[in-house]
Amino acid sequence: MPRLLSSLKPVLIHLAVWVSFGIYEQSTQFFINPYRLSFFWILLNYGLNALLFYSNSDWLLPRLVGRRHYVRYASLTLAITSVYALCRAQIGLSAVAPLAPFTLGQQWVASLYRGSFFLFVSTGYWFARRAVQLERHKREQEQQLRLAEKNLHEANLAFLKSQINPHFLFNSLNFLYAQVYPHSEPAAQGILLLADTMRYALHENTAGKVPLSQEVQHLHNYIAMNQLRYHQQLQVQFEVTGNDQFVLILPLVLITFVENCFKHGELADPAHPLRIELDVAPGRLTFQTHNRKRHGPKENRAGIGLANTRARLELVYPGRHCLTITDAPDAYTCHLTLDL
Repeated sequence: MPRLLSSLKPVLIHLAVWVSFGIYEQSTQFFINPYRLSFFWILLNYGLNALLFYSNSDWLLPRLVGRRHYVRYASLTLAITSVYALCRAQIGLSAVAPLAPFTLGQQWVASLYRGSFFLFVSTGYWFARRAVQLERHKREQEQQLRLAEKNLHEANLAFLKSQINPHFLFNSLNFLYAQVYPHSEPAAQGILLLADTMRYALHENTAGKVPLSQEVQHLHNYIAMNQLRYHQQLQVQFEVTGNDQFVLILPLVLITFVENCFKHGELADPAHPLRIELDVAPGRLTFQTHNRKRHGPKENRAGIGLANTRARLELVYPGRHCLTITDAPDAYTCHLTLDL
């Protein structure tokens, strides 16, 4: 029953529009026109009008204009309108002739004018309906594309995780930590930091959002691991202002800029330390890195990548972020603002 009502809904809507239009016209003519037509002639007249309307909107326009057969459309429209006008003129003579001395020519001209009105309205209806259908089809395609992208991303993430069994990995790191700790506390600490870093990268959904405090801790872990590698000789200033609690952010987005600093920066000069600044204000986050460039061999490590980060920011924060990169001869600065 609900399916039947759903299929009949367009028909009922069209019928209601025609009935409303007929009542409006007949009510108007009741006051300005002295002639009174029977219900049969009125029904026959509006039947012809509807036939012309739907012939144009559901047959001529889709099959001819939709396929760019403009000459055939003009010819058939003229022929159908002429037949419509002749039939309506005959109805007018049969219904009104006893009341008024109208000729066939006068009725035919009046019917052509009347037919042009319904042709114009039906053409507008067809274009409006076509625009709605195209917009609906476009939205469906966009939804399918977003769904396909989401499925592909989830499949890639699942494939990555399947290559690294987290349970085996973390058990192994815990075992190594316990074995190394009695002999070298710094090495054990490095294993612990590596485990925390891998756990965050594998367990967090890179398409969703995570607490900002976790992202900040991930940055601290990354900096600490590099300090262990270089025997605490790196000059890094990491300052966080504001409250990073109860704030959500796209995961693994800030780490990209920090990775670039360690990859390309000169971080051993106390006069030019790496400066990392994070400011959290109500509704806005500001993140900035500034480092002196290293002139010489650089590390060749693969991270998420700046282009990937730009694309992720555009998808998750469209129109709500600003990323400015200043690449000077001796220094490199990244400035990112996010509207949370």
